Amino acid sequence: MPELLVLRHAKSAWDTDAPTDFDRPLAPRGERDRWRLGAWLNHEGLCPDEVVTSSAVRARATAEAVVETCGGASIGFERSRRYYAAGPETWLDRLATATGRRVLICGHNPGLDELVEWLAPHAPLTAAGKLMTTAAVAQFRIAGEWRRVAPPDAELVQLVRPRDL
Repeated sequence: MPELLVLRHAKSAWDTDAPTDFDRPLAPRGERDRWRLGAWLNHEGLCPDEVVTSSAVRARATAEAVVETCGGASIGFERSRRYYAAGPETWLDRLATATGRRVLICGHNPGLDELVEWLAPHAPLTAAGKLMTTAAVAQFRIAGEWRRVAPPDAELVQLVRPRDL
């Protein structure tokens, strides 16, 4: 059964000389969280076969930490500006061509919030009412094929945030 991991990039820095939002790096907390999350995925046996990420600096760095902590060499890795600020439709179009058994997508809000909320309308929120906090990962089991990722064929297994680790 295919599995989807939806990962929001780790905490980004706001006090930076980056020329654009696309170029913003990770904050120190984001640096720590990306490695903790990658180590947790590896420890839990949830390493992806395929990673698809926004090429924005903060998303790419987050996804690269997962690939590195999971052994890297055999993991398919795609990064593209197409996934910067991508909405659910863009992610679903890409998932339709996925070839891995466990695929991780890494990107930004509000698109990832919208995707997770559509797939799992009752996903747990934080006390502050947030869904996909920075470095949060939602794990879904997909009944069927990648080209048909949609409710009710997507079962939310867990939603893990850095504070849970």
